[in-house]
Amino acid sequence: MERLNFIKVHIEEHVFNLTLARSEKRNAFSPTMVSEIAYALNLANNDPNIYLVQIEAEGPVFCAGMDLKAFADPTSDTGNAAIPKVEKSLAEIFSCLDKPSICVLRGDVIAGGFLIALSCTYLFALPNVRFSLPEVKIGLFPFQVLALLIEFMPERKAMDLCIRGSSFSAQEALKKGILYEILDKEETGLVELKATILENAPLAISRGFAALRKLKEQDFNDKYTFLLQSLSALRKTNDFKEGMDTMHNKRKANWKNS
Repeated sequence: MERLNFIKVHIEEHVFNLTLARSEKRNAFSPTMVSEIAYALNLANNDPNIYLVQIEAEGPVFCAGMDLKAFADPTSDTGNAAIPKVEKSLAEIFSCLDKPSICVLRGDVIAGGFLIALSCTYLFALPNVRFSLPEVKIGLFPFQVLALLIEFMPERKAMDLCIRGSSFSAQEALKKGILYEILDKEETGLVELKATILENAPLAISRGFAALRKLKEQDFNDKYTFLLQSLSALRKTNDFKEGMDTMHNKRKANWKNS
């Protein structure tokens, strides 16, 4: 893996851990940081030994959104010549991930930080975390965040969050359907969810993500044919054979992700 300036990565028991590490700038993402995230997620996506991606951040703020100065003046951004330059939205980058992802908020999420938090399959937060979309207060609008919010709530409620620009608590985020769970002291829910995901067939889950993405492009009359074809292909895999043998012999599965 190439050297990364603004994120940290380590792999542990099939889990690809990605940590935002620009705490001195409240983890606001610059063009280089976006490229580094894209590079890391691409590595995770193409590694058959990775079953799950977990996102966290250093410092008291999970992510303060876009570093407006770095995007307005590229010379103020610290580049990384070792990795490919990517000019994509963080939401688009995460949407290409064919593996489940968990985002853990231990600090506040602000503005474009929602692009990371809401793009993950599961979102956990500590009880004291605050959520804020203040763009309208400086003459902007969170267009990309809105596109993600309407996957969680009715359009008018999503628009209301963007229009008001005020902050809200983790408990309110849970009620709005944004959060999967608020973390307790022992982080029981997070530990149990990770264990459950790692027990199940990684290839089947990966194919499910790929199918979900393609479903959005299918015409109504074609989607069930597509799903049947996807199921037929999965039944030919080694993991399906392993799963059937596991069920018949009542043993723990040894997934090959193939």
